[in-house]
Amino acid sequence: MSKCIGCGIEIKDKDENKEICNRCFRLKNYGEYKVVAKDNQEFLTILDDIEKDALVLYVTSLFNLNIDYINKFKNVILVLTKKDILPKSIKDEKLINYVKNFNINVLDVEVISSLKNYNLDSLMNKINKYKTNNNVYVVGNTNSGKSTLVNKIIKNYYNSNLNITTSLYPSTTLDKIIIKLNDDLNIIDTPGIVDYHSFIHNIDLSLLKKITPKKEIKPRVYQINNKGSILIDDLVRIDYETTDNSMVIYIANNIKISIAGKQNDKLRELNYQELKLDKNMDIVIPDLCFIKFKNEVNLKIYIKDNVIVKKRANLI
Repeated sequence: MSKCIGCGIEIKDKDENKEICNRCFRLKNYGEYKVVAKDNQEFLTILDDIEKDALVLYVTSLFNLNIDYINKFKNVILVLTKKDILPKSIKDEKLINYVKNFNINVLDVEVISSLKNYNLDSLMNKINKYKTNNNVYVVGNTNSGKSTLVNKIIKNYYNSNLNITTSLYPSTTLDKIIIKLNDDLNIIDTPGIVDYHSFIHNIDLSLLKKITPKKEIKPRVYQINNKGSILIDDLVRIDYETTDNSMVIYIANNIKISIAGKQNDKLRELNYQELKLDKNMDIVIPDLCFIKFKNEVNLKIYIKDNVIVKKRANLI
């Protein structure tokens, strides 16, 4: 039984010459997304089967920097994607030095934009430098840009019309997809690891296009003092208590942000999380935004039940 070159699942069809499954066909041609219920453990089991010494490209969006499983692997190039959505003034060196402070063991770090073909030549040079055998695995969370990167490598360097199915929707890739590029290199795309506490796994599919940045983000700066509230569209409420501070929000440019008055109860029906930040810290609402603070601040964040807000040192 053949496998779909779009998402990796077995094609249960009498026509053995068929290259993609019906799900991928409908998604590619009509934008129709069919949810496939799979437990995250199924995807993690696939990662457990990766050859111990094989080269792994661990792909993460600069928006989230989610690398929870990176230390499962021995030979890793950390690939920071979606550079095109961050302000152009942010230098690669700053981002690379930032992640080098994490408790991770990697061979190298590369900052890329698949959309803009940014640093892909450099990444390919590193792949050829560090690969231990013909197989190179691509690993990362859902919506990190894994399959988009694989498609760019195929198109730019191997003159092939083969395309893995990509979309904004989570869990588009469902099993390993092995692409033989030449006699010396196989790129193996793997299903995205699911973060059930990310925003995209807790909203209607109709909101995905709205919250996904499509071009360079224009940071929005708010001077904040004493007590106040910020509303991020109809999605998140942030109540703050601080002294002489600034809040810089990195989010899709079309998302409406407003200041709430003291008597405004909008979104207070949501559950909230309380965070206390030291100086020079961000909060990250996975797959929605990150927010930079300069000084200490106490926050009460009203948000959907299953979304977990994280804090980290300032990225920018």
